[in-house]
This record gives sequence, structure tokens and C-alpha cells, in this order.
Amino acid sequence: MMDSAPSVAFHFLRPDWLWALLPLAAITIALARQGSAAARWRGVIAPHLLEHLIVQPKNRRRIRPLHLLAVAGLLATIAMAGPSWRREPPPFTQDTAPLVIALELTDTMLVGDVQPSRLERSKQKIRDLLAERASAPTGLLVYAGTAHLVMPFTDDPSVIEAYVADLQPDLMPVAGDDAAAALAVAERMLADEPTPGTILFVTDGFSPANLPAFGEHRELSRDQLVALAVATEAGGLVPGTSEIAALDRSTLDAFQRDAGISTVTVTVDDSDVQQVTRRIANHLAAVQQEDERGRWRDEGWWLVFPVAAITLVWFRRGWLVQWEG
Repeated sequence: MMDSAPSVAFHFLRPDWLWALLPLAAITIALARQGSAAARWRGVIAPHLLEHLIVQPKNRRRIRPLHLLAVAGLLATIAMAGPSWRREPPPFTQDTAPLVIALELTDTMLVGDVQPSRLERSKQKIRDLLAERASAPTGLLVYAGTAHLVMPFTDDPSVIEAYVADLQPDLMPVAGDDAAAALAVAERMLADEPTPGTILFVTDGFSPANLPAFGEHRELSRDQLVALAVATEAGGLVPGTSEIAALDRSTLDAFQRDAGISTVTVTVDDSDVQQVTRRIANHLAAVQQEDERGRWRDEGWWLVFPVAAITLVWFRRGWLVQWEG
């Protein structure tokens, strides 16, 4: 992902309000001195007698109304200063990130180590993902030795589902595993989108030859890469051949380490789809936080609750009598 300077930092939206802490401190000190019995009688009684005439209660309370008044004033002043550490998403931008699904259509996707086959399970997962995204913009492409756009961005998942059902490896004109070509097509699809999105590879593994293209994407693009690995490390026999195709975990780890691609392994339930959905949403939230067009969010309202709780103490019977301790 493209490096960018962090825009999330704690600061105050209205820092001039912090000057109010000076009179607050002065008033607190003045009230503390005024509430002291020794201060009130110092001008009337000789100092060497005064210390013997003032009686301090044995069970003197440590927390006095003045203390809570000072704390409430401090919190209220900070709230008025507008503490902030995150941005609001820019107005009029979509609240769902665009997604490009890149489905591998090679002969190895017909292996049955994932029932009923890797390809059929992939189609099922794509349908589940479309159902989760509802009307979010989603596009579909397929790849083997070449990459081809199946459906540009649409907010109607039923249109994509209609195409997914008929996809088979024998539709591809060139055999192979050119994920880099699919990445290039996906990048062109996302180039005109106002919001950085996610490219999801539904695959049984990557060829190491594609790693340089993925590493370059990480350096230049803000679009997220996610892989849904639909295969097992035990593998299975490729139909019509004597070849055993298994998930190459070490290559997946290399893509995750060097290209920043996030990997999710297929599961029998929908937890894999939920993981993909969360990563798409988290990426969108992170991008919106980095967007300098977004306004800083005023978080001072959180301090209203402790200030209100402190204020409620004043309704206790006899509380003000304890002003002097």
C-alpha cells in the first residue's frame, strides 16, 4: 500500500478554550483559602493561639465539594476545547468500498479436495459474499493464462450470480496462472473509483513468478489485496491427469510478507466470508481516516457524562455543609 503521512493525531479543535484553565485554577485556589477556618481567623486571633483554637474533625472527608467542582470545571473546559483524534468520513461519499473479485479458472480448480470441487466451492463463496455486500459496487473478472473482465462494477448482485454459474476452465483461451494479468485488469477497474477498494483473488494458490507485480502494487496503490485460498495442503488429483495439486502455503506466506496480500483460508461455514467482509470494511475505514478532506470529529461530548455524574452529587443532603471539610 502506498505510504502516507499519518493524519490521525490527538489535538484540540478549539484550543483557545484551554486558557479558561487559568481563571479556573485561580478561583479554585481562592475558594480553598476562603473555606479555610485558619485563613478567616488569621487577622483576628494571634497565630500562636489560633492553631490551638481550631478543631479539625477526626473523620475529615478527603473529597470535598471544592475538589469535585475543580474536576468538573477541568473536564468541561477540555470538552469545550474539542479534543479530537480521528476524522469523519467525507460527506457524499459512498459508505461501501468497491470490490473486484478475481476468480481463478484453471484446471487445478477442478480438484475435489474441497468438496464438491474447488471451483464450485469458490462459486458458493462468491454468492455468499455478494449476499453480504447487498448493493455495494462489485465487479468480476476471471483469469488463467490471460485475464478477462466478466462484469464491470454493478450494485445488482443477481447479475454477477448469473455469470458465475456458467464459469468453467474450458472457457479460458490460454492455459496458465497469470495472476499478475488479473491484477492489472483489476487496477484499471478501480482507477476511476472515488474510493480505494479491495481486490479479492479467489484462488488455489499463486505462482511465484507473479510476486514482483504484487509487490509493485503494494508500493504504488491504496487498493487492498485479499486472497481466499480454496484448497488444502493435502491436495488432490487434477481430473484427467496424474498431477497432484496442493496448496503451497510457503508461497502464500511469501505473497503476504512481500506483497501485503491478506490471506483467508476457505472454511465449511461462512466464517471465511465474514473475515473477507470485515477486512473490506476495515480497509475502507482506514482509508477514510487518512483522507484529509474529512473533518476532525469532536470527541468532547464524551466528557459530558462524567461532568453530569459529578453534578448529581450536589443533590445529596448535607453535601454543601462539607464544603470546608
